[in-house]
Formats: sequence, structure tokens, C-alpha cells
Amino acid sequence: MTGNQSTGLDTEAPATQLSITRGNPTAEEVAALAAVVSALASQDSPASAPSGTELRRGRILRRRALSASPLPWKVGRH
Repeated sequence: MTGNQSTGLDTEAPATQLSITRGNPTAEEVAALAAVVSALASQDSPASAPSGTELRRGRILRRRALSASPLPWKVGRH
């Protein structure tokens, strides 16, 4: 094949999606940043907002956890 024909392999550099505007990062720092960004981008789907029922349930559970048990008032008062 000649140089003008496509082989099906993409040999061009991908478009720049991440740019570092300040500082002088090392190659390891850039690789770590790219790994974090790609991991975040590959997550299945963002978590959906909780429904009204889930919000109510959470409020009830928090209220129960914060409310005092009647036990301390009864201890020692036989």
C-alpha cells in the first residue's frame, strides 16, 4: 500500500482533550492525571438523584439515630 491509502489503523494523534496551563508537571504526574480523568469518564453512569421516598426514608433514619432512647431515663429509677 502506498502512503496515501488508509490501512484502517489510526496513526494520527488524537485531538487534545486535556491541557495543563500552569506549572511544569513531570511525565508521571501527567500520566496520573490522565488515568484519573479516563477512569472518571469510563464510569457507567452518574448516580441519579434520590426519589422522594428515598429522601423521606433517609430523614426518618437520621431522626431515629439522633433521637434519645427512653432507656437512660428509666435506668436507676425503679
